Formats: sequence, C-alpha cells, structure tokens
Amino acid sequence: MAYLQQPESWLQQNSRPILGGLAGLGSLLTAYLTFNKLTERSAAFCTADGGCDLVLSSKWATFLGMPTAALGFLGFAGILVLAILPATLPLVKQWRWPVLFGLVSSMMAFEMYMLYLMVGVLQQFCLYCVTSIVLVVGLWLVTLLGHRWLDWGRLIFSYILISLFTLVATIGVYANQVPPASRLATELAAHLRQVNGTMYGAHWCPHCLEQKELFGSAFKQVPYVECSPNGGPGSPTAQVCLDQGIRSYPTWVINDKTYPGVKSLEALAALTDFDVDGDLLAPPAP
Repeated sequence: MAYLQQPESWLQQNSRPILGGLAGLGSLLTAYLTFNKLTERSAAFCTADGGCDLVLSSKWATFLGMPTAALGFLGFAGILVLAILPATLPLVKQWRWPVLFGLVSSMMAFEMYMLYLMVGVLQQFCLYCVTSIVLVVGLWLVTLLGHRWLDWGRLIFSYILISLFTLVATIGVYANQVPPASRLATELAAHLRQVNGTMYGAHWCPHCLEQKELFGSAFKQVPYVECSPNGGPGSPTAQVCLDQGIRSYPTWVINDKTYPGVKSLEALAALTDFDVDGDLLAPPAP
C-alpha cells in the first residue's frame, strides 16, 4: 500500500531563511554588546544606574573570562552558518538539523537561566537581554516546528539532557569565577577612599553581593561598613549604621548624603565627581 507524504507547511519550506534572519539579528546584537563590554562603553539607551546598565555590568556579564555576549555571538553565528550552508556539501544534509537542535536547545536553556537571573536575582529589566531571549525562543520554535522530526520522544529526551548539562555547566562556572577588577573599578575604589564614600551593607544581602561584584577584586579597597556583624536577617544592626540612619542595604553615604540601592560604577563616579576619562575605559587585565 502506498502512503502519500504530507506536503510541507509554509514554516517547513521557509525555516532555513527564517533561522538565518533571526540568527543574523542575534549576531549583530551580541557583537554590539561584546564590543561595548570589551571597551567598557555603555550600550545605547542604557542610562547610568538603570536596569540595563546594572544587568550588563553584573558578574553574569562575564563567562570564563570573556563577555557573555561573546558566547551568545558564537551561538547565533553558528546557527547562521548552519542555516545557509548548501545541502550539497558533505554531511550537511544528514547533520544540519540534529546539530541545529542541539545548539538551539543549549542556547534556550542558557537564556532561561539568564531570564531567571534578571527577574529573580537582579530584579532589573534589560531591553537587550530580553531581545536576545526572544530571538533564541524564536530560533527554538522554528527549529522544532520547521523540520519533520521522525521520533518526538527521542527529541524530547535529548532536549532534557542538553538542557540539564547546559544548566549544570553554567551554574558551575558562575559559582566559581571571580570577576576581575577593571581599571575604572580600581581607580574609583581609590577615589572613594579619598572622599570617604562608604558603602553600608550586610553579608547576607544579595544586592550587597551584586554591588561588590561590580567592583570585582577591587572591592577590598572600597570603604565598607558591615551593618549585620552578629548574624543574619533580623539580627541587631550595628550602632554605626543606626547612627547613619541606614534603613536598607546597600546604602552609600557620600558627602553626608545617603544613596540607597545598587549603584553602577558610572553612577558612583558621577556622585563623587570622579572624572571618567578614556584611559579608564580599557578592558580589565586578564
């Protein structure tokens, strides 16, 4: 008995051009963010101390010593190459879609972790990060629905394994890496000592940890007062913090004025009249 093969849907017929378009946009976006990270420039529409600025300068903006955006660029560029390679090349017809599925699935798991960090940990909104997440979700859907997969059970099992491996590797890297100190962080820390700009915080405060990580290893030179030296949340507040009227962590006291909340390096430079010249915008030393 002969069986009629179902005609390809519009998405299946155009999946490769769509993947190429989405991957091309992602490559441009992540290349731009990588350039800004390497030169320590602020991305367009990222105001000092804004959500985007804080996310792009957090510890999670670096992965294994390179900008996280560069990792995204490699992923998007890989998908772009796989989408445009002609099927006449050896092994391309056989391996194009399995490799695409593996790469996109890994990127999907990574971006979901980034979304969790942005919303659940940093509690900030970053337009560039959201755009990257949307592009990856689009790539994943097109890869999933734009090809005739013969064994959906095996596909789902593969996706679970790839996602688990990606998450474990990602969390492990971030848990063990120490962000390097940029020249801006080092010079700003010295300037804060000169003007007696002091951070008040608590060792158990996640936003205090976020603030410290913006300085990297240079934070040990920043004037800091521990407001919870005798325990965790609910423990007695240090008297020096009560005298300063500290009500939330972290809080900066600069020229007898209080500034609560996490501050980007650029925002602290502005608050302390620190001149950020071009020489200080060099990448951190490896």
